[in-house]
Amino acid sequence: MTRAATTKHQIARFATIFAGGTLLSRVAGLARDVVVLTFLPSAGRDAFLFAFRFPNLLRDMLGEGAVNAAFVPLFSACHEKKGETAFRDLVSACMSAMILVFGLLTLLGVLLIPRIPWAMGLLQPLTGKPLPGNLDEVVHLTQWVFPYLFFIGMAVFAMSPLFTVKHYATPSWSPVLLNLSLIASCLALHRYFDQPAWALVVGVWVGGILQLAVMFAAMKRHTGVLRPNFRLRHPGVSRAAWLLFPVILGQATGEVNKLVDGFFALGLGPDRVSALYTANRLIQLPLGVFGMAVAVAVLPEISRAAARDDHQALRETLMHGLRQSFFLVAPAMVGLAVLREPILKLLFGYGNFGPEALERSSVALLIGAFGLLSFAGVKVCVQGFYAVQNTKTPVIIASISMLINILLNCALVELLDYKGLMLATVLSFTLNFVLLYALLCVHNGPLWDGVFFSALGKMTLAAALMGAAAYGVLVFTGTLAPTDVLWARTLKTVLPVGAGAGVYALVSRRLHVEEWGQFTSILRRRKGG
Repeated sequence: MTRAATTKHQIARFATIFAGGTLLSRVAGLARDVVVLTFLPSAGRDAFLFAFRFPNLLRDMLGEGAVNAAFVPLFSACHEKKGETAFRDLVSACMSAMILVFGLLTLLGVLLIPRIPWAMGLLQPLTGKPLPGNLDEVVHLTQWVFPYLFFIGMAVFAMSPLFTVKHYATPSWSPVLLNLSLIASCLALHRYFDQPAWALVVGVWVGGILQLAVMFAAMKRHTGVLRPNFRLRHPGVSRAAWLLFPVILGQATGEVNKLVDGFFALGLGPDRVSALYTANRLIQLPLGVFGMAVAVAVLPEISRAAARDDHQALRETLMHGLRQSFFLVAPAMVGLAVLREPILKLLFGYGNFGPEALERSSVALLIGAFGLLSFAGVKVCVQGFYAVQNTKTPVIIASISMLINILLNCALVELLDYKGLMLATVLSFTLNFVLLYALLCVHNGPLWDGVFFSALGKMTLAAALMGAAAYGVLVFTGTLAPTDVLWARTLKTVLPVGAGAGVYALVSRRLHVEEWGQFTSILRRRKGG
């Protein structure tokens, strides 16, 4: 087998492993959302979702994207060129620095959170709505939820050395612990608080500690590193800082967009935060499972190619990553757009999440689904810059995207309400992807050829036929089960999804889509032990 073929197979295999564990955690996350949306009243639900956004925002800023972009290429180069001992020493030194960074940020966040009402006041002229009456509750919830940043931040740091040694399983399934903890705390404790959202604070703390514990146990087992050495003068720490700082700025642009969206949504009225949240949760399911899986699998491979100065391998790996991402995400985009209403109704249409909230979520999901390919494309494209330790270019592009998003928010929010927030996100991320892809082509040569376009054409045809089949079965099942009871909701979701998946698989096979053959081959091998 040639090096290129081996690399393609390894990317597909690692992506499959990571996607499997991530799918488990995402399903648990959906179950968590069902419980939260069902048992928490609208005001408490929106308050907790808004509060939980803050540690998640900084987690994403300093978490998966940033630490992987800064540390995976650095760790990969050290592991490839200097051996195990130097690699462990570098990991331990970088761990020491991240403990200090996350600890300081956690302290600052708790102290600065009382400024939320001031920030809400700045946006009031744009929304035209009065300030929410539960802002004091939002502030207190946010202060108690915020320390989750430290636990999840260090857990995410542990991903980088694990990815470097090609261990993908534990990072993919460990978020299940947080989701299970939140479900248990909500079900068991929500009756004991005047504001049921406080039951989730207990779940956040327990889940964060558990996730940190299993990630560090995996890091000890697979890399031999458990404790920090506090060698902050290690040259690798300063190199990581130079790589990390631009990535943080780049990640910050996307997170600022989310934060601004959250402030706007909270000020627009009831259920707006929940509508955007539920739509984003369903969008993040395929994006987190498939888009992130491909991006995670691609980065170590192109980092090794960059360390060898093998530019042709880097280009081919990037093209293959884009193809795999398209193959996995395109059917999800079509499926969510076509089947958004039955999916939302089956998952969330209970208790305190009523018909109006479902309608708002459906519209937001329809708009957001059309951004899935751009969202996934950005995740793959940025790896092409990170692999060659160029973390500045993605920052510039992300900053442009952030400014466009904020301007579009201001222009569209009064006209389209919460729909304008989702549309602004889709448009700005599409611009982000187009610019990243164009610059990668400038630096590495065209990231396309006849085979590339032929593959995308076949996948597009398969996805279109899948969408038509799913819609046809949806209409048919609507005549079979016109009621709105649980079994009817299940039938209206499961049958169209199954029919669409079957058509996509059949057409991909008949059109000889290479990605279909790779993933089925891997699954057959895993099934056979």
